[in-house]
Amino acid sequence: MHPVAIDAGIRQNLRLMTHGTRKWITFSVRWGIAVAGIWWVIANMSLRDRVTILDGQNHPVEVLLAESATEDSASFVIMDGETGARRVISRREVVNRPERESIQIEIRTPQGVRKTTLLALNLSESLQRVRRLLVSDEATGKGVWIEPEEVVGGYQLRVPHPRLDVGVLTMVKLADASLLWGAVLIFPMTFVITSLRWNALLRALDIRLTQARTFIINMVGAFYNTFMPGSTGGDLLKAYYASRQTPHRTHAVLSVIVDRVIGLLSLIIMGGVMAAVEYAMAENPRDPGAVACRRVAVGSAVIVLGMLGGVLVFHEPIRRAIGLDYLLRRLPLQKHVQHAMQVMSTYRRRPWLVIGAIVATFPVHITVVLSAMFAGKAFLLPLPLPYYFVAVPVIVLSGAIPISPQGAGVMEFFAIQLTKQYGVTISQAFALTMSIRVVQMLWNLTGGIFVLRGGYHAPTATEQKEMEGDT
Repeated sequence: MHPVAIDAGIRQNLRLMTHGTRKWITFSVRWGIAVAGIWWVIANMSLRDRVTILDGQNHPVEVLLAESATEDSASFVIMDGETGARRVISRREVVNRPERESIQIEIRTPQGVRKTTLLALNLSESLQRVRRLLVSDEATGKGVWIEPEEVVGGYQLRVPHPRLDVGVLTMVKLADASLLWGAVLIFPMTFVITSLRWNALLRALDIRLTQARTFIINMVGAFYNTFMPGSTGGDLLKAYYASRQTPHRTHAVLSVIVDRVIGLLSLIIMGGVMAAVEYAMAENPRDPGAVACRRVAVGSAVIVLGMLGGVLVFHEPIRRAIGLDYLLRRLPLQKHVQHAMQVMSTYRRRPWLVIGAIVATFPVHITVVLSAMFAGKAFLLPLPLPYYFVAVPVIVLSGAIPISPQGAGVMEFFAIQLTKQYGVTISQAFALTMSIRVVQMLWNLTGGIFVLRGGYHAPTATEQKEMEGDT
């Protein structure tokens, strides 16, 4: 065999090995994040209700409840950790856990300033103000109560923990079935609106699909997005079947990308605006909830401004002025680059179409938020209703980022971080994210009807290569 042919064969084998290795690394990282995140959440959850009381040394210990209770119960029936006997304790005997297990603070004493460990807190009924702090006494080893004014620089409450850590079994037992049904039944509206939006974007590129066909392909894409994540997911399938209606296949692919970007942009705008409104209306800007709203508002503004800046940079005169055209002409796959520029130019010439698509998407996200709100109320989450419009968009956005399958572990992380300011436990945050995920999956499953009846299938490797061309 000729040496050149042998060399070409070796290079081809190396490329295949590199592609396979990269694929396995990506698979391992994505599922590793999902498994690690879910494991941490489950490890910190409890099946039974728990409260924290003080032992003989005035140190906090967690005990299980023998009977269900609520956050504002006047008394709690607990199980004695040693004897297993039932015992009734008053509300005054229950303390709030600190933000972390080991927090060092500086306090003033008659002998001067010293460092000590924060053991527990006594919070107000609203969980937003610290009444007393339980700290360790170096001399006796016992816990002693001090006033917030005794902490050097004052004590800022960042994460209030409720008195009652609600268990999963209690949440399921007490869940309001009518609200859960409301969370499920309100959701289908999202598929109708997103189909109308995508159809309008396709028509702007001279890709003519009937509204019924667009809806069917959208549902089929939702089905595959849920059960076949990755390169053969729903977006690729939507692009494939749309491209079969036109010779401009790259335009069809780009319409799906633009449709996704518009959906995410409107989600960021809605969440950011609601967060800014909530922060402006907060009585105390330093409250944990207000601080969280400020962070969401600032983050949303940065993302939106960045996206608007990107759109302006790709305007032809600006491209020429800053030398971007020069760089674009030297990119690989020039045919695809030029098609992308044509699509962007088409949508830029029709700003009202893009603005209308963004505005039309708000009812989609409002529906998602209301569905999550019904589920949250069913599971008795102590969240103010307007705050759902701040937290849920961020949670949903984190799930849309392809970090892990179905956002597993990632959505839970953001849900915990965004809701703990109002005393939401890890179990309750997990219930919220699972409600958002399960409701969507239930309705995505209905797309399987169109898959079976219409013969839709995930594109094969050959069909994917054909779609990459533009005939």
